[in-house]
Amino acid sequence: MEIGILVKEKTHTKKLMKPERLFFLVALVAGLIFAIAQPLFIEPDSSYHFDKSSYLSNTVVDKTKIGFPAEDYQSAPLPFTTVTTKMKDGTYFKDFFETKLPLVSKSKVTDKRALGTKWYQDIMHLIPALGVKVGYMIYPSVGSMVLVARLFSLIFFVLTMYFIIKKLKAYQMIFTIISVTPVAIQFATSLSYDSYNYIVFAWLSATLINLAVELQENKEIQLKDFFLRIILPSIALYFSKANSRLLYLIVLAVFIVIVAKKLKLSLTKLQVLIGSGVLIGLGALVYIFRYHDQLRLVVSKFLYTFMEPYYSVLTTQVISGTSTAAIPAWFYPIQYGALILLFLSYTKEQVPRWFAWLGLLINLINMLGVLFKFAIDPAFTEHVITGPQGRYFTVFILLLGPILTLLAQKISVKSTGSWLRRIVLFVSLMTLALNLGVTTLRSYHLHLPMDEYRSGIEHYIFK
Repeated sequence: MEIGILVKEKTHTKKLMKPERLFFLVALVAGLIFAIAQPLFIEPDSSYHFDKSSYLSNTVVDKTKIGFPAEDYQSAPLPFTTVTTKMKDGTYFKDFFETKLPLVSKSKVTDKRALGTKWYQDIMHLIPALGVKVGYMIYPSVGSMVLVARLFSLIFFVLTMYFIIKKLKAYQMIFTIISVTPVAIQFATSLSYDSYNYIVFAWLSATLINLAVELQENKEIQLKDFFLRIILPSIALYFSKANSRLLYLIVLAVFIVIVAKKLKLSLTKLQVLIGSGVLIGLGALVYIFRYHDQLRLVVSKFLYTFMEPYYSVLTTQVISGTSTAAIPAWFYPIQYGALILLFLSYTKEQVPRWFAWLGLLINLINMLGVLFKFAIDPAFTEHVITGPQGRYFTVFILLLGPILTLLAQKISVKSTGSWLRRIVLFVSLMTLALNLGVTTLRSYHLHLPMDEYRSGIEHYIFK
């Protein structure tokens, strides 16, 4: 039985803007506004990313002259708390934009986490590091360094994602809309490594989707061609965040399928299910044996967490509100409703079903893995799982298009015109505007700290 949503609309001779161009326009304009309007050091771990970029570019400044601390969660005020305090007492612009700061030795970097890492762990900070260097050359203030670094990160994000979306053979609008959410735009205009992580994950995901489309169309893929296409994004992903490497599971699966076709081998659904079940079971046993003494605590935290009606990590922070600012509660159903309609508008199976299920599987593994990591962390003693942020899950949504296509074949959105695209775009723009509005109101007018450690119903209370 199929439940269809059919909306008729007059046809238009005017062609719709291509998804990659739509992304370029929205991301560039929104990114420029976010980069300039958002207060400095509003992003999570912002002081660390600044210090890391400064260290790599040999542009370490003496921040003690403006009373700015390291990101020390144990003994010093958080940076965004310091920022709002400066706004409240009227020293924000003077300290951050007017005060010239001298260079000091790299060894004097305030946040010691910037020291001692291996070279390949620094790749994610290279673009903001270049921006910090150029910003200091323009004017030797923290504000100049951060703003120019934000612009460098934005340009890198917009250009790379433009070509990724352009080359994508399926689910282009999903990639476009997810990539212009407030979460994506915030880290695209920050010094964080989340921008690099998002780009390389999207790059490899797009490459795998394109290969899967060709497999679905029964096109012959040479092993040489496979490796040539997969090698660069795979290497780039290796230097990103650890949880993103779950994508290698799909790389392995695509490789096995291509080899199996070459050898004219076939696997039944039952064999695939049994094999997958064995692998998942073995993984679960490893965790049980390793953390058996903490299982009771973990189970308890998971139960409390998922019983909480508005768990922020899985609702407010993934696409809508950032980890430092939420949007009004009444708008969440609107945004999620529009996004669901977009996903359900894809009714044609453009990739094999095993690819769709793998996309769902690594989303679940990532979610449960991240929550588990924080559940066993002794630094977080609350009854619910605290610490995870929505940005840890955002990029994985790019892989949910295929699995939701299977659902869309039963519950479908059918349109003869551009109504759906216009609605989704309008909602996306409203989300960006509301997020920026709340951020600027809290920071510039109310002078409220951007407390990133919020959970549950607190997200819905504007205080």
